[in-house]
Amino acid sequence: MLKKLLKHDFITTWKVPAAVYAVLIVLGLITAISVQGVNHFGESFGMSLLMFSAIGLFYIGIIAANITMLIYLVIRYYRSMYTSEGYLTFTLPVKTDMIFLSKVITGSVWMFLSYICTFISLAIAGIGFIKATDIPADEFRTLLMSINEVLGLTDPGLISIFVYAIIITPIAGIVCIYFCVSIGQLWQNHKILGSVLCFIALYIINQLVSQIAMFGSGFWQMMRSSPADIDMMFRHVYLNMMLTVCIITTLEAIAFYIVCLIINRKKINLD
Repeated sequence: MLKKLLKHDFITTWKVPAAVYAVLIVLGLITAISVQGVNHFGESFGMSLLMFSAIGLFYIGIIAANITMLIYLVIRYYRSMYTSEGYLTFTLPVKTDMIFLSKVITGSVWMFLSYICTFISLAIAGIGFIKATDIPADEFRTLLMSINEVLGLTDPGLISIFVYAIIITPIAGIVCIYFCVSIGQLWQNHKILGSVLCFIALYIINQLVSQIAMFGSGFWQMMRSSPADIDMMFRHVYLNMMLTVCIITTLEAIAFYIVCLIINRKKINLD
């Protein structure tokens, strides 16, 4: 039954994500072409204005596209679960847990693809900048090697954490947003306000936890060390910080998921 739910959710929600992905890729192409235009046609005022306008549009567009995606998923979740549409949703011959799981999987996949398209868009724009500035291949290779020496990008442990972070981030983000909506719908009135206040509270708490995780990973001790010691400690501290954040994010996602299940089983407050 989960397969049928997933098929229905994907078919119902694919249009807006597809449009957002297209916008992201187009923004990257426009930025790359604009930068190349300055390089080929000279640094005139008009071309420079076009380039900076494209960069500004690219920056704003990337943020707006991802926010649009998130808002759309939130609205779809709220309408299908906690409005009059929810009466139809909960009459389906399937457990409530499966309905919620389908929403989480669908939302996580769309957000994951949004991150991928954002990365592709940034890569396209970055390649445009590299070609426009004519950076020698040797210098670019040296830069990458220097970054690798500091971060240890080829370290198996760091790669594993990065891969896990890429997977858990969209899942945790969707579960967190759905948690806020589920808490907000418990309010008899002003459900949207309740969801927003819950999100703000979680954001503040997460920022505090992130700061604690950062300093608990040895960041503060590293900043008080000599430049030579910082170079030696940076990779270890960064690895610990990433690991700590991933653990906290996973625990939060599990907790929020369980609370959402409990609310959807017993505390539904349909409009």
